[in-house]
Amino acid sequence: MRISFNASDRRVLATAILAIAPFFALAANQARYMPDGHGYAALTQDRSNDIGISDLRATIQGRLLRVQADLSNTSVSDRQVYYRFEWLDQQGIAVWDDEPWKPIIVYGLNKQTLSVSSPTFKATRFRLVVQSPN
Repeated sequence: MRISFNASDRRVLATAILAIAPFFALAANQARYMPDGHGYAALTQDRSNDIGISDLRATIQGRLLRVQADLSNTSVSDRQVYYRFEWLDQQGIAVWDDEPWKPIIVYGLNKQTLSVSSPTFKATRFRLVVQSPN
């Protein structure tokens, strides 16, 4: 049996693969970077596939969750993206109001590191959402 995909299906599949790729990268580094599986990242609305999340790290420092994420741009052109963190408790319930979208420029063929601390000690997990206007 042969399965064929049209262009739209290929884009959806590529987006899905891009969204789960950080989990495979984290699997090898989970003990070092993601103790107890604190969170994950999702990349949405990037049709060009130029922007990706190349690394995601989290640790607890002084009762606060500290997160670093590397956004990579594989294009030669600078790209503006928007991101926000959602802060969750152990059961996945939001413990902080939604943050506003924050703009950031990822320069061509470079990476940009996001580095944040949770706004409350109640946050034990997070979700990073990144979207591109393109």
